[in-house]
Amino acid sequence: MPTVTSENKEEFDKKELAKRSMPEPVESHVTVHDREVPVTMHPIEKRTGDIMTHVNPDKFDPAFQKTSNYVGENGEGGIGNRYKEFGNFVKKADSMRASNVYIKPNGVPVFGDGRHRYAYLRDQGVKKIPMAMDKESIENAKKHGYLHED
Repeated sequence: MPTVTSENKEEFDKKELAKRSMPEPVESHVTVHDREVPVTMHPIEKRTGDIMTHVNPDKFDPAFQKTSNYVGENGEGGIGNRYKEFGNFVKKADSMRASNVYIKPNGVPVFGDGRHRYAYLRDQGVKKIPMAMDKESIENAKKHGYLHED
């Protein structure tokens, strides 16, 4: 795999997209299990104006823990085997879709999709987790300190 730099990233992503025949453009990457996985957004999220952001799980997770939909360590409190199945999937996946979350003005996160994905990446030690959010949610996430600072 060639070295990806800021100068060749866009060209690299286009080539990877073409090779993998992915229908969505690569919006981000996440490193998990010693491999870089391209991250895309669902076409509906893209159409409705959601933007790829990145949360810091150390700051985001305490708010998520207070919700009734919290997925704890190793998938505790999650639905069936979704956590484990995502873990198996991401080890071989050509790409993955970002989780989608709405952040209320009071800081409460409401997942539309992907809480098990988020939890798995958190538990693997990923410190910059890609998330699709609308503009209002991004502002609320900034206000509450949830976003990863580059």
